[in-house]
Amino acid sequence: MKKIIIILLLMVSPLIAMAQTTKPQRPKIQGIAHISLYTEDFDNAASLFTDYLGYGKPYVVQRPGRDDVMFVKINDRQYVEFIKDDQQRLVKYRHTAFEVDDLEAMRLYLQAMGIVVPAKVMETGMGFNAFFVKDFNGNDVEFVQYVDTGLLAEKKGKDLPDTRISDTMRHVGWVCKDSAKDLAFYGYILGFTEFWRGGEDLSKINWIKMKLPESTDYVELMLIDHELDHRELGLYNHLDVDVDDVVATKKLLDTRKIPEGCLPAEPQSKGICGYGLSNIYLKDKTRIELMTKIALGGTPSKSTYGVPLRYDK
Repeated sequence: MKKIIIILLLMVSPLIAMAQTTKPQRPKIQGIAHISLYTEDFDNAASLFTDYLGYGKPYVVQRPGRDDVMFVKINDRQYVEFIKDDQQRLVKYRHTAFEVDDLEAMRLYLQAMGIVVPAKVMETGMGFNAFFVKDFNGNDVEFVQYVDTGLLAEKKGKDLPDTRISDTMRHVGWVCKDSAKDLAFYGYILGFTEFWRGGEDLSKINWIKMKLPESTDYVELMLIDHELDHRELGLYNHLDVDVDDVVATKKLLDTRKIPEGCLPAEPQSKGICGYGLSNIYLKDKTRIELMTKIALGGTPSKSTYGVPLRYDK
């Protein structure tokens, strides 16, 4: 019997060693770095974030041969990225970027998991290196690692005024046509964990929330079952900033000027998730969600277990 065990161990050990060498350990995913949106009006978007929401002056970078880019700083590690849209795109959502602790290791990990990756990471000159892949629904996903040189590195610790309504972008949400594909990519491949799902109709699931593995940040899969118009796309593709008190924040915002075409903070509502919510809209209808850090009443609503919406076209 002892001889058989030794033989089995000799057979299994190379397989274990092979698995360890062919599948690198996943690097840490430390948080949401930015959400990237298209906009036809830099000045209007900048005014909403500075004059109304109280953030610092955006950083605009002109890129010869490429669309101009604008960064609005939420904190030193989180930004809203705007790309100049000269094509009047219907979909203003571009991608979400996640910060990792080892970018090259992430590239190799995804490659080992069968994901198509670029041959090397990009040195953007913006203060971070990056590369893109596509998730199983075809959306662009960016991974970034901050470096000590470049624009955002030079601005570290600067342009963080006390007038900001929030210093945290806790989640972003995007249109998801097939939740099974996103659960496979973000769950199985990247290690995100689902912690809540729900819908307006208890028999159907409209939203699935997944927490990043090494962060309290999360993403929200916005499930659909039909073609979306411009208004609905702006509603579903969104970013969130957490606040202590939505009512108090709205009262403050009511004293500030909102730029033409944007929609101001709505009165607080209680979301199906149990948190206090208010919505603000950019000129192009993209939604900024204000959410309380703690559920109203202290206890979040329980998940529901209906059928997730799915768009089959």
